[in-house]
This record gives sequence, structure tokens and C-alpha cells, in this order.
Amino acid sequence: MPMSFSSSHKTPPPSFRQFTNLQPCYPMEKKLVQVSEQEVRIDFALNCKCRANVRLTSLCATAPVAFKVQTSSPHKFLVKPPTGLIPPLCHVTFQVILKPQAQLPPTFPRSPSDRFLIRTSEFTRDSESESSNQWFSSCSRGSTHDLKLKVAFVGPFLLRHAVTCGDYDAARNIIKRQRTILAEFPPGDAESLLQVATELVNPEDMINLLLEAGLRIDASARSEQVNYKVDSKWASNGHEEPQVAAACDRLDYGMGCGDGVCDNRRSIQDAACDKDKLEMGELVLMAARRGDLKHVEFLLQNGADINCCDQYGLTALHASAIKGHKDIALMLIEFGLELECRDSEGHAPLHLAVVGGSLETVEMLVQNGANVNAKSNSGATPLYMATAMGYDDITEFLISRGG
Repeated sequence: MPMSFSSSHKTPPPSFRQFTNLQPCYPMEKKLVQVSEQEVRIDFALNCKCRANVRLTSLCATAPVAFKVQTSSPHKFLVKPPTGLIPPLCHVTFQVILKPQAQLPPTFPRSPSDRFLIRTSEFTRDSESESSNQWFSSCSRGSTHDLKLKVAFVGPFLLRHAVTCGDYDAARNIIKRQRTILAEFPPGDAESLLQVATELVNPEDMINLLLEAGLRIDASARSEQVNYKVDSKWASNGHEEPQVAAACDRLDYGMGCGDGVCDNRRSIQDAACDKDKLEMGELVLMAARRGDLKHVEFLLQNGADINCCDQYGLTALHASAIKGHKDIALMLIEFGLELECRDSEGHAPLHLAVVGGSLETVEMLVQNGANVNAKSNSGATPLYMATAMGYDDITEFLISRGG
């Protein structure tokens, strides 16, 4: 479930009162939030709900930021939550849900008719009844800072459709938006996709695109299905045949291995082993987010990369901390994950445990040596965040520990 801070308190916490003396609603010349992507990317499939998460990071250090999300296509999309508050220098995530669609998008990946507008404004009032939605209704014209997001439909289903139709541009544009999509295809699906490409009238460009983008196929399956020449443009970009071969596990291609021993074979297999560890690390991150203790333990015991992080620099320890999964966080520490690891904004796991509001998780991290005075890139400490969000119990604990 996407996180929202809009309903954490029925009344604004006392610490928010320091912000209420500011003048309400003035022309927004400054940017209040940073958005994770400039597009809402929907992994499309027919006849089922499709979801995408969008992360908003507050750039405002002195007040919460109210946000409201609107769409040009309300008959197609839902937003959860559509409104909310972002604590100072923190982030929230909202989820875009595409209602089940019986037909393919008329154009993809880019959908010109679908757009989202994110309205933002400093939340400066101290009212027991006023919600962020009512706040926007009371704001004067020009007092909000608005962000526009485009929509793109992506995913394996549409990629296969593009390959089947021979739509090179659509396939390329999906891959540009999801650079690891082909590497994540199961072996059977990868071979099937390659077979579809070989049946096109002019298959060479599509095959080169798929292989260069990381489609992994068995060497014997490749030799049975396709006989092609790697496009010279890959070489001009530094992608020569051995690199393409390695990316696709084509261990004997272009290396003169034949039936003999090839020195390069071991290095490629080692790279594949490293990739498996990395993929397992991503599974650790996902399991930590959903609170699956047994799965996390199984993955760690089988050599998963414990230091794996997402595009925001969040590790499994960050994820378990903000969700309040204390036992998982403790296990990760015991397996050696650095207690002071930082995300791209400089937040330590303790910062996110505070944002999540779990006193038990905060206590566990501090008892295991977390720095109570750790500062993010913007200078925020765990105590500052606890105070700003009105978590009195966490605030008192951090003060007692020297925060």
C-alpha cells in the first residue's frame, strides 16, 4: 500500500504549529517537490489492474508540503492517495492504478492523451478540520507549484506485441524506458521472443535490438533459430560481437572456443554468477519491503547480495526500517549490512525508521549502534524528523539517547 502521511494525525501535531505563522498562499516561484520520474510508466497487461508508483520528495525544510494529483483520464486511472502531506525534507509515494483494459493502448509506449498534474503548496494552516484537499480549494490562483507527468505504457506484454508486429520503434522505446526488461525474461520466453523476431520479413534489425538489449538465450537454441550478422552500429558504439555474445550467454560465439577449452568461458560464467547474486539481492529488497522474514533469511543464507539497493539508494535495511519490520532489520544487521548505509538523499536507516513511526524499530537500531545524530544531505537529523512529524514518543527516546 502506498505510504501517505495525510492521515497520521486527526489534528496537526504540536510541532507543526511552528509553521502556522507563515503567510498563507503566495505565488509559487520555487519548486517544492522533486518527482522520481517525469513519466508514469505502466507495466501494461490486458484485463487486469496495472499499477505504477510515483515518489515525491519534499525540498521544503520549513513546512509540510500539501499535494493533490489530478489526471486527464479519470475514466481510466485511479490515484491512491489523491491528496496528502509530505513532512519537511521527507518523501511519500502515491500509486497510479490503470483500470482493467480490454484493448491495447492506441499508441505506446507514449500515450499522448493521458497526463497527470501534481499540484503542490506549502501547508501553513493550523486547523483541526482542514484537509489538504480543502487547503487547495482555499488557495488563490497562482499560489501553487504544479508539475506535469506524461504516461507511458511498457512491459513484456507490449514488447512482445511490438516485436510480433515488427514495430521496431515501439520495441526500442519500451527498452529505453526499461533497460533490464529483456535480461529478466525467463529462458523459455526469451527463446520464444527471438523466434517471433526471426519470422519477420526483415528480421535483422529487430534481432540485433533484442540481443544488444540483453536478451539471454541458449547457444544451441540460437543456432537452430537464427543466422544473423551483428549490426556494425553496435561496434561503432563500443558494442562488438564478443560483448553481445557475453550478454546473451553465447559462450562459444566469436571466441574460437568450439569444443575446446576457452579461457573466457570462466570469466563469463563468473559474471553470470555475480548477476545471480545481484538478482537475489533485489529479491531480498522486495521481501524486506513486504515483511517476509523467512524469505529474507533463505535468500541471505544462499548468498544473496545484501548490499543491493534500488534506484534511490534504498537498501533492504532502509526498506524494513520504514515499514517497521524490526525483526528483518535486526537480521540484516546480523548478516553484516552496514548500519549507517545511506540512500541517495543521505538518509540512514534510522531516519526512515523515524519516518515510519515505529518506536520499537528506532530503539532496536539505536541499541545496535545507529548514530542518533546522523545527518541527511539536507542536514536533517532523526530528532528533527521525529519532531516535525509529531512523534512524541520517538522524540523523547532520541533526546534520552543524546539526539
